[in-house]
Amino acid sequence: MDTLAAIRSRRTHKAFTPGDLAPERIDRCLEAATWAPTHRMTQPWRFAVLDRSAITRWTAFVAGRPDIIGWPDPAKGAAKWAKLGERLPGLAAIVLATWVRDADPGVDLEEHAAASAAVQNLLLAATADGLASFWSTNAVFAHPESLRWCGADPAREGFLGAIWLGVPAGDPPAVPARRPLSERVRRV
Repeated sequence: MDTLAAIRSRRTHKAFTPGDLAPERIDRCLEAATWAPTHRMTQPWRFAVLDRSAITRWTAFVAGRPDIIGWPDPAKGAAKWAKLGERLPGLAAIVLATWVRDADPGVDLEEHAAASAAVQNLLLAATADGLASFWSTNAVFAHPESLRWCGADPAREGFLGAIWLGVPAGDPPAVPARRPLSERVRRV
């Protein structure tokens, strides 16, 4: 698949066919991620890969932690956790993405941008490989204890997202309308 085809055909999928993914397929997506632009070659992205077994263990860990489920809004936590619980069993893998924080706000912004570009590369590689993906920012994944469970250091790393990967269940979502370029581009 060429680059523009991958960009135009990438969709957010939330329905997956249960099954495993060969680690090599996940590694190809992660390898593509590492080719993102990075100022000063700091390569600030970090990834924790949860296969189906790890997803089951992580789910059991979180299920016993109302402090994580209810974070940061206890009024919405249980409903969000229930919705998440409906979708997790079909996932083949989750890639938890973080970036190494920098004390300088300007540099930290650059590092965040570089890690975001790495995630986009990962999503495009998944699309080119016929995988379904979803970039989730659910607070349960961002909780410091979830990050620690996945081997991240929340004191040094910022949560970027949990990338869901798997075999799509059904057709991809419809192509969303895009505003004309003339509405979003200024030529100066």
